[in-house]
Amino acid sequence: MKEPLHPEGDVPANADGPASRRRPRRGPPRERELARRYLAHVHEASQLLSSADSVAGRFPVLMERVARWLPVRSALLLEGVDAVGDAVPARPLVTAWQPSVPAMAHAAATYAYLVGVERVELQGQDVPPGPFGAGPATVPGAVTLPLVSKGGIFGALHVEAEALREEGLAFLDAVANLLAVALTKEHVLRREVRLRERAEALFLQAQEAVRWRDELLTVVSHDIKTPLLAVRMNAEMILNAGTAPEKEHRRRRYLENIVLAEQQMSSLIGNLLDRARLRGMPTPLTLQLQLVESLLHQSMEVLRPLALEKGQALTVEVAPGTPPVLADRERILQVLANLVSNAIKFTPHGGAISVAARPAGVGWVRFSVKDSGPGIPAEDAPHLFEPFWRAGHSSGRGTGLGLSIAWSLVTAHGGTLDVESQEGQGSTFSFTLPVASP
Repeated sequence: MKEPLHPEGDVPANADGPASRRRPRRGPPRERELARRYLAHVHEASQLLSSADSVAGRFPVLMERVARWLPVRSALLLEGVDAVGDAVPARPLVTAWQPSVPAMAHAAATYAYLVGVERVELQGQDVPPGPFGAGPATVPGAVTLPLVSKGGIFGALHVEAEALREEGLAFLDAVANLLAVALTKEHVLRREVRLRERAEALFLQAQEAVRWRDELLTVVSHDIKTPLLAVRMNAEMILNAGTAPEKEHRRRRYLENIVLAEQQMSSLIGNLLDRARLRGMPTPLTLQLQLVESLLHQSMEVLRPLALEKGQALTVEVAPGTPPVLADRERILQVLANLVSNAIKFTPHGGAISVAARPAGVGWVRFSVKDSGPGIPAEDAPHLFEPFWRAGHSSGRGTGLGLSIAWSLVTAHGGTLDVESQEGQGSTFSFTLPVASP
């Protein structure tokens, strides 16, 4: 059975009964309406911020809404956090709504006072130059509310308004709390993104280091085989030449070839180590005037024994009037070694290989290596200079790096490397180098 109501309809007749059985008193209708509106506005502000990718991007929209509810003239959001979420209290980023220079200056001073720094410099669009010294709020109608996270005060909401009442101040405090929560989440996300990007970058660096290690080992194993084979061939020729005095000149030439091959190997290893240390950077070159005939002579002296073993004719021709080139000697010897050793490798026994050099237009010299080998299928030609690519029909055990290395070295000199070939009619590889200035 229900208890009779009090004549005013607010409390039971037995007003002296237990507290748990009493109905709470309701405030006056105006206070209830204000409370309802307060909660509705806070909810709307919360929804607006929770749906935003960027709090600063939604701040002007938020303040437009707030200005409908309160007599706000201007508002400033100051964040002492950088783009990746790290604290920078002395350089706050400013997001403004209806700003004025005096308002910014006052906000900067009050912010500095709140976060405990002597001076601040504002960051953002159209901010006045600083620095601004710390100072408490002194402008009538201005309110600066701290933005607080677990780590302390990281920012401030500065609002200038007219005749704010207690409920208006309470609402602005709630807005400041909502901004602090939303910004804290955003800063945490920025730091997580940065950490993930760093982890990804470290992973890519590790992958790159492994790739470069493997490439370095592969290049060494590829390019060092040619001079090593030359050493072996010349050593065998010395042994076969015997000890007859009349063959001393021949033995001496073979020994000189061995020395040249050893120098070529040492230079190759040094250059590759430099390349590994400078990975991702342009190939380092030591450009000097080089006589074309000298370049070809040194290169062929090392490689000629390989051609002789297969009964191949290896000829060298330098056109009259061919000028010196500007090149890194060791690098170009490496290019010639790759091209000529390939020609020897793919040319059958008794075939012919010719190496030539001639002027090519104004300011260039063209080197060419022509063989009488089987030629290159048309479908393979576009892939010849790709690293680690080898034709499916190739009978050799190469790494597929020789032509790629040659191409990279020639292009580092500013030249071009091309090939002309037809199946059954041999191949001609040619490259250009710049003429040395007089």
